[in-house]
Amino acid sequence: MRDPGALTRAEIAEQPDRWTDLVTAQRDAWMVAAGLVLRARPELVAFVARGSSDNAALYGQYLVTTRLGIPALSALPSTHSLADRSMRYPRAVQVALSQSGGSPDLLATSRALRAAGVPMVAATNDPRSELARAADVHLSLNAGPELSVAATKSYTAELLAVHTLVQLAAEVPLADLEAELHALAAAGRSMVDDAVAAAPALLAALDGVERVLVVGRGLSTATAKEGALKLMETSGVAASGWSAADAAHGPLGQVGPGSAVIALTAGELGRESVVSVAHAARARGARIIEIGPQVLDPDAGIPVPTAPSPELVPVLEVIPLQALAVELALAHGRDPDAPVGLSKVTLTR
Repeated sequence: MRDPGALTRAEIAEQPDRWTDLVTAQRDAWMVAAGLVLRARPELVAFVARGSSDNAALYGQYLVTTRLGIPALSALPSTHSLADRSMRYPRAVQVALSQSGGSPDLLATSRALRAAGVPMVAATNDPRSELARAADVHLSLNAGPELSVAATKSYTAELLAVHTLVQLAAEVPLADLEAELHALAAAGRSMVDDAVAAAPALLAALDGVERVLVVGRGLSTATAKEGALKLMETSGVAASGWSAADAAHGPLGQVGPGSAVIALTAGELGRESVVSVAHAARARGARIIEIGPQVLDPDAGIPVPTAPSPELVPVLEVIPLQALAVELALAHGRDPDAPVGLSKVTLTR
């Protein structure tokens, strides 16, 4: 009989080894993808994604704007799959992210953008998928089979796929990025070990908690949203992820005794605003968990190893949230490998 949570735990632990394979196995494809972006000279990058992949796309939006200096947006699948509207785009490139590569609304959206003259780079974990076949260039996430339903290793692979593509478009040498991935993997192995060790203390801090806010800033907003999604989909806890800039505009109103704020402070840029939200939440009676350098006085916390670059902090800081999601689900009598109401391929139309 399968041990509940064993698949997710194994896939969380596997992540650093998979990161080093991302570029090595497909150097030619990466250079073709970078060449497509450079030749297009885009004025806009449009991301096409849903669910966890959409959180990776949010990371990509921040990265494109800061590294390439051009606007980026998340395409709205319902514009094409429900409203059946065509769109006009400036000179653009689309980046489609999907673990399965089979969601009908993503396929409809990516095809609509292709019809509007927007070339597509797709990153999926299935090179035989329909989305992979429809792309101008397909990049394999190389995460290997993901047997747990909730995305873990495919999510961090998407972050790294986006990071690598943007850095190549910024003309960073591929060899430099490969060295960076190896350094990141070393930090990731340490993070996995620390996350497993800290999970019981983090779980204890959530004992009796009815709602959780996960708060980050900048690139770590993607972690906040993905971490909240993992807690929500595996354990059923009422969780939401926010940028610290938005948390003061309403979300803090739901904070009080019986709630917790998970503060993502590992990223130096924007840390001050995350700390400010944590202090305000504590004043309202909330418990505080810190994932970062322990600049707060939290009820529980875990430090994050130094990333090879600031842009890679979100790849490391999501790991404790993945580990916590497993333990919280088990504490609630649920199987994190097979969350209720969740399937691997979301057939949204």
